Amino acid sequence: MKRVVKLLCYFLIVVLLAAATATSGDLTNDFWAPTGVWSVLPPFIAILLAFLTKNVVVSLLVGVFSATYLLALQKASPGLAVFLSFDLGAQQMRDAVAKPWNAGVLLQCGAIGGLVGLITASGGVRAVAEALAKLARGPRSSQIISWILGFFIFFDDYANVQIRGPIMRPITDRCGTSREKFAFILDSTAAPIAGIALISTWIGTEVSYIASGLTDAGLTDISPYSLFVESIPFRFYNILTLVFVLVSAITLREFGSMRNAEILARRGFLREMDSRLIRREEAEVYATGEEIVEPSEGEGFELSDAPKSRRSLWFDSTFAIVPLVFLVVSAFVFFYCSGRAKIAAGETTEDVSLALGFSFDSFRACIGHGDASIAIFQSALLAGIIAFGMIVFFRKLSAANAVRAWLNGVKSLAFTFVILILAWSLAGSIGKDGLGAAQFLVKSFSDSAPPFILPTFIFVLSAVVSFATGTSYGTMAIITPLAIPFANEAAPGDHAYLVAATSAVLTGAIFGDHCSPISDTTILSANSARCGLLEHVSTQLGYALWIAGIAVVLGFLPVGLGANLWLALGAGTVAIIALLFLLGRKVPVSVPDESTAEPLAE
Repeated sequence: MKRVVKLLCYFLIVVLLAAATATSGDLTNDFWAPTGVWSVLPPFIAILLAFLTKNVVVSLLVGVFSATYLLALQKASPGLAVFLSFDLGAQQMRDAVAKPWNAGVLLQCGAIGGLVGLITASGGVRAVAEALAKLARGPRSSQIISWILGFFIFFDDYANVQIRGPIMRPITDRCGTSREKFAFILDSTAAPIAGIALISTWIGTEVSYIASGLTDAGLTDISPYSLFVESIPFRFYNILTLVFVLVSAITLREFGSMRNAEILARRGFLREMDSRLIRREEAEVYATGEEIVEPSEGEGFELSDAPKSRRSLWFDSTFAIVPLVFLVVSAFVFFYCSGRAKIAAGETTEDVSLALGFSFDSFRACIGHGDASIAIFQSALLAGIIAFGMIVFFRKLSAANAVRAWLNGVKSLAFTFVILILAWSLAGSIGKDGLGAAQFLVKSFSDSAPPFILPTFIFVLSAVVSFATGTSYGTMAIITPLAIPFANEAAPGDHAYLVAATSAVLTGAIFGDHCSPISDTTILSANSARCGLLEHVSTQLGYALWIAGIAVVLGFLPVGLGANLWLALGAGTVAIIALLFLLGRKVPVSVPDESTAEPLAE
């Protein structure tokens, strides 16, 4: 603890001195102003401090107040700015929660957490896990099933992560898959799939940014949606990530810190969210729901370890399957209704007549413009009501205990709520209305470059901005309108080049988002897997960097030079397989006796 306090003091001193120096110097030099190079210091401090101290909450808090101190320096002296920064920090946290999108995300997380608490306490999750366990007999099959399920919940990355996590986590735990690997599978089959799906909550946002870029470039004859569809095969990072996860699951080959995590899991040890090393049986007790509800005297439920009949297993599983089916189906309905209302009200660039039709284009447009934050909250709330009604009607739990189970499910996400609020506060402090870190990075690195390297440059720049700000949407909003005119000016009339540059933004933003510990999807993936955030980031980073390197060397660079797209994709796929066989080593499937197993060195 003393070491942590010392490190915190050192970082705070560095920030204060550096910022004070910046303000006392020549402010006519934009580079050295607080909104210049210093604007990227707060996220850098938060990320570095998180890895050094292993304390994400404190690290994010230091990052937030470092950013607000830089903002305060523009209004007050260095000494007075210390007090002003606290006021600005509190305002940033309030504003982060008050934003409709962020509030919707917190509500949907809470509603889904409550739903999970209900279906877990009813025995539904355990029944589904026991049914799937017949298919998932080991780490290989459990990982492949988790990968496949990612394609079924393709319409939104948040829903994808939060639905699959509670269902598959007990299975992957039992089958010897580490929490780190499961979090990697969740994260790598959420945004990469939603980002390229023809119908998803991402489409409206991505298409709107593409439309803005086409307008700025004067290319009004190109359809934004058509350009989006054409960019899908050029999303090298998205596609190669999906290939990597599947090949790794099939071959059970791992390398780096992920291999150490997998070996620990095979020996019966798992990482909890607070980085504690626990035995597998402790995780299974939590997953069954035996600790979620505290029945009042004379009430309650029992979960027997004895084999259940097919009839009772099917009956118990309905308490999870029925609410989850309602969750997915109603999510589509609410997405469609909210998007249709937006188009009909003229709040989008889509033709209003689309909202009145029932064609595929109409359905795609309405889904794409749906409000994900409120739609998922509505569907989770409805599914929770259905689960509550089923549990009480069939007397699985009393009404009081069902309410207690729902509340405990919400409370289990308290840590996630805190991290999300702090991450949003940091992003707001360094955003365009704050220090303008992303704008500074774009301005600093957008000088002229050889035409063939532009797609690679855009990919790297998008990754850097997304990593520093923790938002892929924000990165797309900043860089897409710049990248399309750049590409059109660098290679006029070359449509394939334009498509490659556009896809470089959209896939580069996802890569940076994957690597960032202040990204909301990264945080949600770690929470759904009940994995420590830093463990998830560190293990995923080792894989994401290699995949991104292959995407650049065998994808964007060759395409920038005019190489065939499909040859580049084929070469990238072969390189992914070769990477796992050259660097990776197979982790044995067999698990030794847990009573004699000793944990590896941490």
